[in-house]
Amino acid sequence: MIVAAHMAARRGALIANIALARKLAILFWRVMVKGMQYVESGLAHYEARVLETKRRALRRLAKQLGQELVPLPTAA
Repeated sequence: MIVAAHMAARRGALIANIALARKLAILFWRVMVKGMQYVESGLAHYEARVLETKRRALRRLAKQLGQELVPLPTAA
């Protein structure tokens, strides 16, 4: 699982395993008790979320340091 590998790199393997077990338990509980459907969002969705989280963190850091972010012009 990509989420577990990402967390293991940041917080350690033990915490990543516990977090993954909790996530799977919650998904199982939702399906069994609530009857909710599980929909795989895919790797592209996960990577987009990670990228947006990094952008928000960068904006917050720039604001704390009194800097302004200017996006690079995209090549057409």
